[in-house]
Amino acid sequence: MRRVLQIGALALLMAGCASAPRVTTNTNPTTDFASFRTYNFMPALGTDRPNGVQTQLSVMLMTAMSREMSSRGYQRSDDPDLLVNFFVNTEQRMDVRQVPTPGSFHGYRFNRYATWGGYRTEVRHYRKGTLVIDLVDARRNMLAWEGIAQQRLDRSAQPITRDQVDDVVRQVMAAFTHSAL
Repeated sequence: MRRVLQIGALALLMAGCASAPRVTTNTNPTTDFASFRTYNFMPALGTDRPNGVQTQLSVMLMTAMSREMSSRGYQRSDDPDLLVNFFVNTEQRMDVRQVPTPGSFHGYRFNRYATWGGYRTEVRHYRKGTLVIDLVDARRNMLAWEGIAQQRLDRSAQPITRDQVDDVVRQVMAAFTHSAL
C-alpha cells in the first residue's frame, strides 16, 4: 500500500505545481566519468514492488532514462560500467506561520490608552515528493552520482503520463554534465 501511495505521489510531483522541481545533485569526487561508456538498470529497482514485480512507473522511468543516457553517448549493456536506480518518496509536511494582525485590543493598558495587535497562527499541511536517480559505479559498487528532484505536491490526483516522467527525468539529468563522448 505504501508503494502505491509513493507512485501516486510521484504522479502528483510531476503533474502538480506549475513550478519546476528543485533539483540537487551529489557527485563522488573519486569517480572518473570519462571511463564509463555503458549502463544498465539495477536488477531490482527502488520503484519496483517488494515481491519483484516491475511497476509501470519503473518502466516509464527506465524509458526516459535510456533516452537521456543515449543522448549523452552511453550505450546499454549486459556488462555495464554504470548501474541506474530510482527511488520515490513522499512525506507529509506542515508549514506553521505567525501572521501579525491589526489591532485586536483597544483600551487602557500600561498607564495609557492604545491599540495592540496580535498574531494569527496559520498552519498549512502539504505533501512533498522526491525522485532520486542514482548512477552506481558497477565495478566498485559505489555511488558515482545522484540527482534529486523535490517538489511540493498539489492535491489533484491526475494519472501520470509518459511526458511528465520524461520531463522530470530530463530536468534531473540536465544537471548531469558528464558524458562518454
